[in-house]
Amino acid sequence: MPITSVADQARSYHLRQQHAQVKSDLTRLTQELASGQTSDMTRTLGGDYSALAGIERSLRLTEAYRSAGAEAALVTSSAQSALATVQAELDQIGPSLLAATGVGVSHEMEIVAHSAGDRLNTAIAMLNQEVAGRALFSGTATDTAPLITGDALLTQLAPLAAGATDAADLIAMLDSWFMDPGGGFETLAYQGGTGPAAGFSIAEGETVSNPLTALDPPLRKALMGMALATLVSDGQGPPGDANTREMLEYAALQMIEGNEGITDMRADLGDVEARIEAAQVRGDTARGLLELERNALTSIDPYSVATQLQEAETRLESLYLLTTRLTRLSLTEFMR
Repeated sequence: MPITSVADQARSYHLRQQHAQVKSDLTRLTQELASGQTSDMTRTLGGDYSALAGIERSLRLTEAYRSAGAEAALVTSSAQSALATVQAELDQIGPSLLAATGVGVSHEMEIVAHSAGDRLNTAIAMLNQEVAGRALFSGTATDTAPLITGDALLTQLAPLAAGATDAADLIAMLDSWFMDPGGGFETLAYQGGTGPAAGFSIAEGETVSNPLTALDPPLRKALMGMALATLVSDGQGPPGDANTREMLEYAALQMIEGNEGITDMRADLGDVEARIEAAQVRGDTARGLLELERNALTSIDPYSVATQLQEAETRLESLYLLTTRLTRLSLTEFMR
């Protein structure tokens, strides 16, 4: 009959404690070896978290700048794409219409001008685009499309075409309507804000914004040219071949001049894109250095941890062996 003493109970309790401790050490060391990071930050840092807290704060700030930079890049690249589409429309009609007016054949001019209305609608649709909840060319009024529709624009211009006495008269009225400060374009066609859109903070002390709006003169000229060609194509404006030729020639020149100005606008936007890209590269470099610093503070020595893990496994095996022997211990075994 086995006899259990107080000493036996104490020894059993001590062995259970040892088992629990060794298993805990094994779990901790295995996790550390797998992750490469310490599981006891207080012990590793000696209780001083200030350096790690500073690094974590800088990483969060860097990530915020990166997120803002990504949104800024999306907005500017979308604006570039929209302007590229507008230029493609102008390239298709401006030079062709000018060439047709040079020949002076009414039929050819009418064929080229016939597509002006569709191209006007496409250009306005591009300028009215929204990206990430922001209207691209509305300046400060990013929640509002910058321009009325093509049909609405032509409706506003119809009275001018009806009241013009000749081509020169209509051209003068349209030029004033589109280009004068406080004129019809600014008060009736444009719905955005007068200032540039709110900027994106892409780095410490560095903010960028889309500097372009549908108020920019090259866009006004391009829209005026397409609108005038559309009016003529629809049979509006002063009649007569001479008037038609003069109006379409002016429309073509405005589209070509506006197209050239849009190239300059895209170059300005390209400068903003370059700043965004440079800030993103600097941010990525800074993030990489900060992550290296953080790892230096929190990482483990794989060789040391592997050695400790092997030692813990050996201790566990020894405890299992000792426990097995003690459970088989009897007076007969003890007397041997």
